Amino acid sequence: MRPLLLRSVHLLGPGVPPGTGAVDVVVRDGVVAAIGADLPAPPGALVAERAGWVLAPAFLDLHCHLREPGQPWKERIATATAAAAAGGFGALCAMANLQPPVDNVERLRDCLSKNRSWARVPVLQFAACSEGLAGRSLAPLGDLASAGAAGFSDDGRNALSLDRLKEALQQADDVGRVVGVHPEDEAMLAAANPWGGSDPTAWLLRPREAEASAVRTSLEALRQAGRGRLHLQHLTTAAAVSLVRDAKREGLAVTAEATPHHLTLHGPLTDPEAPDRELTCNPPLRGDEDRAALWAGLLDGTVDAVASDHAPHEIPTDPLQRRSPGFSGVQALLSALLSDPRSEGHLGRLVEALTSGPRRVLGPAADHLPPPTVREGAPAHLTVFDPVGFWEPEPDTWLSLGSNTPYWRRRLRGVVLATFSRGRAVYFSQQLAPRADLG
Repeated sequence: MRPLLLRSVHLLGPGVPPGTGAVDVVVRDGVVAAIGADLPAPPGALVAERAGWVLAPAFLDLHCHLREPGQPWKERIATATAAAAAGGFGALCAMANLQPPVDNVERLRDCLSKNRSWARVPVLQFAACSEGLAGRSLAPLGDLASAGAAGFSDDGRNALSLDRLKEALQQADDVGRVVGVHPEDEAMLAAANPWGGSDPTAWLLRPREAEASAVRTSLEALRQAGRGRLHLQHLTTAAAVSLVRDAKREGLAVTAEATPHHLTLHGPLTDPEAPDRELTCNPPLRGDEDRAALWAGLLDGTVDAVASDHAPHEIPTDPLQRRSPGFSGVQALLSALLSDPRSEGHLGRLVEALTSGPRRVLGPAADHLPPPTVREGAPAHLTVFDPVGFWEPEPDTWLSLGSNTPYWRRRLRGVVLATFSRGRAVYFSQQLAPRADLG
């Protein structure tokens, strides 16, 4: 594609000194060709200038549900990754709870092949910790890592016992992979939903205490394992944040993520596409005290990363059926954060939680991605955004098939203008380049 000259953009990201002023940046032939003042425009370049625009390393989403293979009517790899690129993401992690789950090498290879064929941005595919996500027998973690698994998680379920989780941490450590845990105590959830059937993902009552209990068990498994890396997914409560903070002070190798909806929203939420139904998520949205604790944990580094937990679903055809829990939201993640007043003055930390933070969680599994930095000569793995611009998600701008989004037609602050992934332009907004030709 044509060279791009960004005039007077602000650089953010690891290695960029605080207070760095506005600079010009040239991206040409998939590389950051020049950074400086008053740079000449290369022949045929697209020149863009707007006060306040930001250039940062491309974001990395630790937690997406692509639904394909298995449920392509809910989402396709192509549409999910296009939405991710429009949200500023140069890569994402796909969870293993497909139908059927990614719990053996054959299924993993099938996913990897489809991801390579259809994804707009690189997909780091997680495999399951246990067979069928049931927690009884561990999946072949070593073989899965050798075949390309970026990490292990039974996300959506938490059926592993302390001893099984300890074994999983040790086996994953042998192959340099992280173990992600969906921190909800399923025994406590079952007790709270005595008439809820046998599917834990459908249980309606999900008490806050179930999260703290699961975090304690997971941390104890890490202590007993004596090695390994534990990642706690989508924290939602003040108690869980406190436990993670204490565990880090203890020196445990634990990381954590929070989602934009748990950081910024409160329920109940009415579905704008189906006003007779509520939008829900697992774990549920919490109260003001929990949201404040999540923000405090994010800003002080207890929470390492912000991840979308992108969970697209369709509108049920049965008028009596509830919406499946989960939000489609990878495209609006940055905007959701910047629309919250608590983000004010913390743009650098938010970028860190979307770039170097996720890379630390994944460790060696992300080594094939360009480093999260903006420097001359580096591959163009970049995101350009306007932190004070506004947009409204609506059908003609929403790229995911999942209409189950709490951000529908909300006026959101923060507009992604362009995304480059491993040297390729994977997204250009109409605002930046109305007739851009993506490479």
